[in-house]
Amino acid sequence: MTAVVPEFEELRLAIERLRKLLDALTVRGLRASGPDELLQLNSIAEYLEQAGAGHVAAILTDLHGKIQADDRTSPKTLLRAQTAVLLLERLLTLRIAGGRYEFALAAMGLAPSDEQAEDLSSDDDEDADEEE
Repeated sequence: MTAVVPEFEELRLAIERLRKLLDALTVRGLRASGPDELLQLNSIAEYLEQAGAGHVAAILTDLHGKIQADDRTSPKTLLRAQTAVLLLERLLTLRIAGGRYEFALAAMGLAPSDEQAEDLSSDDDEDADEEE
């Protein structure tokens, strides 16, 4: 099989670190978060913004601000962040699986049928719409 594209691997690692951080914030509590956690949150938000996941980065930036301000709605924002990260992870998984499927077809000398190609391209169009 083919290796995962390095950008996807970097993004996967960032998502994994972010999920661990959000889980730690959930278990320990938002008020117990210190400067290290806030710095990590800000760093990952910046990386995701550069990687094209601006929606998730915006939620993380909002969470960062609400934690610093000790806002009572920060737990709700934490849940939104966890949901957005999970969705991003699923989209990344679908994109990798689609790429591997196309590679496997090409390795076998087969081309996806016209219907399958349309399905794959429409999925990419829908993903682009969702990211905006």
